[in-house]
Amino acid sequence: MKNAALRSTLAAVAVAAAVLLMAPVASAEVTNTVVSGDTLWGLAERFYGDGGLFPVMSVINHLADPDQIDVGQELLIPYVTFRHQVTIEDDKESLARQFYNDPSLSEIIPIANHAAQRDLVVGEWLLIPDLAAADGHQVVSGETWEVLAERWYGESNLWPIIVIANHMVDQDAPVGQTIIQPRLNWRHTVVSGESLWQLATSYYGDTGDEERTETMVAMVAAGNHIDEPDHLQAGQVLFFPSFH
Repeated sequence: MKNAALRSTLAAVAVAAAVLLMAPVASAEVTNTVVSGDTLWGLAERFYGDGGLFPVMSVINHLADPDQIDVGQELLIPYVTFRHQVTIEDDKESLARQFYNDPSLSEIIPIANHAAQRDLVVGEWLLIPDLAAADGHQVVSGETWEVLAERWYGESNLWPIIVIANHMVDQDAPVGQTIIQPRLNWRHTVVSGESLWQLATSYYGDTGDEERTETMVAMVAAGNHIDEPDHLQAGQVLFFPSFH
């Protein structure tokens, strides 16, 4: 029984690793020059919508003291999907107007947060897919909306985000045409036996540089508010900051 359970766990890990290897590390980091008055918390609020995500920047820039950044300093800013905390004034259409200036896109944010079939909850944090800086993708034979969503976002059921953003409701993926790829961090649901080290190595690539892998592990942990990177829970959903 123990051997069977071990084989089952190893098989699940192998499948998850194979899926991760297919995941694109798209829409990577940008650089930002520190100006007077900047703080990492403020920069995290500007780029990520959540100041509490400042450790993502601290880790990737190897800052000894996150409270000490200097005017003129160049900081790498990994792409982390913008967050918005719901207020009492918010509804799905008002958020589409706020972030996309288009109420017809009102289902994109709820779908990205598995909230399409429910009301928004005041105080909850929502992921905001980025359409303004979306990459382009030329559809090839064999690609469906579901295939693209699985590849880009880690979940095939997020395909309506792509369809709505491209105004192609009730249409198949148009082979040969260029569509936009809304920016949204790739996600993965942890299975038993997986470690953050293994997942980070699979997603960002194994260069043989342990220091780099340690940095990637710390970045993913920071991007998911994980205090103990060595303790993942089966069923936990992880979001992977984009960084080349």
